[in-house]
Amino acid sequence: MADSLHASLVGNKYISVKKIQKTRRLPMPGEILVKPGDKVEPETIVAKISLKPGIPWVIPVARQLGVEPYRLENCMLVKVGDKVEQGQPIGRADETGIYGRKVYEAPIGGIVEEISFRSGRVVIREEFGKEEPPVSFDACFELRCRPNELRQYMLRNVGDEVKRGQIIAKKGTGHAYSTNTARAPISGKITEINEHTGYVTIARPFEEVVVKGYITGTVADILPERGCVVETPAVVVNGIFGVGGETHGELVVAVPSHDAILEEHHITEDMEGKIIVGGSFATDEALARAMQIGVKGVITGTASYLNLVRSLGCKLGVGITGTEDIDMTVILMEGFGHLNMREEIFEIFKAVEGYHVSINGATQIRAGAIRPEIIVPLPDWDQALESEPVIDEELVVGEVVRCINKPYFGEIGTVINVPREPVVIETECKAPVVEVELRDGRKVIVPRQNVEVL
Repeated sequence: MADSLHASLVGNKYISVKKIQKTRRLPMPGEILVKPGDKVEPETIVAKISLKPGIPWVIPVARQLGVEPYRLENCMLVKVGDKVEQGQPIGRADETGIYGRKVYEAPIGGIVEEISFRSGRVVIREEFGKEEPPVSFDACFELRCRPNELRQYMLRNVGDEVKRGQIIAKKGTGHAYSTNTARAPISGKITEINEHTGYVTIARPFEEVVVKGYITGTVADILPERGCVVETPAVVVNGIFGVGGETHGELVVAVPSHDAILEEHHITEDMEGKIIVGGSFATDEALARAMQIGVKGVITGTASYLNLVRSLGCKLGVGITGTEDIDMTVILMEGFGHLNMREEIFEIFKAVEGYHVSINGATQIRAGAIRPEIIVPLPDWDQALESEPVIDEELVVGEVVRCINKPYFGEIGTVINVPREPVVIETECKAPVVEVELRDGRKVIVPRQNVEVL
């Protein structure tokens, strides 16, 4: 079957097969389960975390230092991935105040997992050991109460996650001289509140974290204790906006043409577990129907923001998506509104209908733009591969491009000028740019890194 499918791709003017690599990486050190040369499938577990993951501490460091979130970058003394000790300085204000420079110390030891210059928060994941036993402590002694009274003073219940030093039980009023409290001696989850002994038990949570292959391919490299790199010949198509994370399934084209609206009657029971392709606009009813029957992914031209929120039952992130807790990934090829899918893209999907594809709706429209992707792995492809072009060589007058960052995110236009020298852009720095005439007639100057060739 693969040979007959491949035959239809050879010589197709819309199809470009390239060798791609996907890094499959654990969020923290763990166990690697594959070796170079191994064949993997989307569901193959290539790495897992064998340690108990620690509890994340979300710390408003910018607020503690008295700086705006965007200035946090200049204040941080550590970076993502660094291991810090409790009490170690991790941030220092970049200006000296009346009491000197403010310094913020880590409240817990662990790994710096995230630094957000949008919210001004830093996430430190407290490290847990491999075989740490549960800890029981005498909460009644701390509260000065009888064991059978313990339950009425508890502020947290069995199953709740608590952090070390957090007040989990309180007896008395808000006045210091008449209030007794019990604090968690370790971070973890409360597993028992014993009203006979007065003891509370806290255990380290355990949740196995695994990373899967995502695509069909071959392991090209190993990242020690972190993961691997999987490579394969593939057809790759990028969308403009997506919701939902990684998934995979057989590709099915549900509509007859690139300008056909994806409606409820196009979604049939036999599409369960598949990735379906629409044409222009996807209706609210179509998306809801797809969710109902278990479609894994929907690729369509456009949808409305409210459609996605209502149909998928989730709140969309601002600027970053892909972590929504939903069962279906949606990728918009042209953005929001009522636009037809570009005919050449629709023809690609028609050509690869029946193939097993991997998709990811993750989107980031700020610095380091990430766009949703549709990958058609062709592990047994034996024809010539397209080479990766140099972006500057592609940007010539007359080329059709799409803007992939604000303020023209999603706009399509034609290159009308490629200045040789860098120019000063809105951020007041010099950068290589390209002049683009958008489809509505506007002529705009865009940094070269913010456009892609269509």
